[in-house]
Amino acid sequence: MPQIKPRILFVDDDPLLLDALRRAFMRSHKGQWDMSFETSPEQTIEHQKENPFHVVITDLKMPKINGLQLATHLFEIEPATQFVMLTGTADLNTAMDIINNTPIFRFYTKPCPTPDLGKGIEDCLKRFEDMKSPENAGDLIGLHVLDRLQVGVIICEEDSHVVHMNQFAAEICSEQDGLSLDGGNFVRCLSNAARSELQDAIAQGATTESAISIERQSSETSLRVIISSIDDKILILVSDPEKHNPPSVENLQDLYDLAPSEAQLLRLIIQGYSLQEAAPIQGITEGSARTYLKRIFSKTNTSGQPELIRTVLLTPSFKD
Repeated sequence: MPQIKPRILFVDDDPLLLDALRRAFMRSHKGQWDMSFETSPEQTIEHQKENPFHVVITDLKMPKINGLQLATHLFEIEPATQFVMLTGTADLNTAMDIINNTPIFRFYTKPCPTPDLGKGIEDCLKRFEDMKSPENAGDLIGLHVLDRLQVGVIICEEDSHVVHMNQFAAEICSEQDGLSLDGGNFVRCLSNAARSELQDAIAQGATTESAISIERQSSETSLRVIISSIDDKILILVSDPEKHNPPSVENLQDLYDLAPSEAQLLRLIIQGYSLQEAAPIQGITEGSARTYLKRIFSKTNTSGQPELIRTVLLTPSFKD
């Protein structure tokens, strides 16, 4: 039985550029891939409905339906399809926004050398097979769940190189106010006061859990950041008080068997208030607040505020 070739589609509204791609890849990969070439995004959507592609390479700027909109349509038809974006702009913000907020797996500026683009397509094919593999189905579901959380999740190496981030974290980094990604895909702090603190916390994250606040120019509220470890990686949780609605007092009571006063204090802590700030808001002394906090640690099975905040931040609370 002949081996089924992976279906690769190139989409560009410029026939000359599309012909150049056809000549290059028909010469180098004709025997390996089943390739199609299309100038119409609308026709591409119909082709995807009939027989989904493994990989789609699309231009960014096209009339009526641009590359991002096209990828979104095709992704809704077949989530395993992988996407490569080609664009004439080398703007870093555009690239980061494309990679982090859309189904795009690879991003290249034009003109892109054929070997580089070919390597990107091969990477996409491997990812397609991984996503279609039954044993990896749970991982794929897990990534979709992460994208629905109201907290930013960043997984990186000890040198701050990002391995994965969910959609909420990507939105925060794309704003470049507090946290961002640099050109090498390293997470960076834009606040001079917290920059070294973040890097030190990441470097020590494998052994020490820590919590820091990162100030922003556009807001009086700071980002709340928890750094800890997950397997052999560093886990960074980012909470934006203006976007994240922590569990209600009633939910905290039910989840952790807390008294109303304990749940109220916990919610204030999750919202970014220190113990000293939370006590007068709640109308209690700082000493009483410390007593409540000890009970909260016991009932949530945590041993410190970073662990406590991480636990509650990951309490199910999804975006619409």
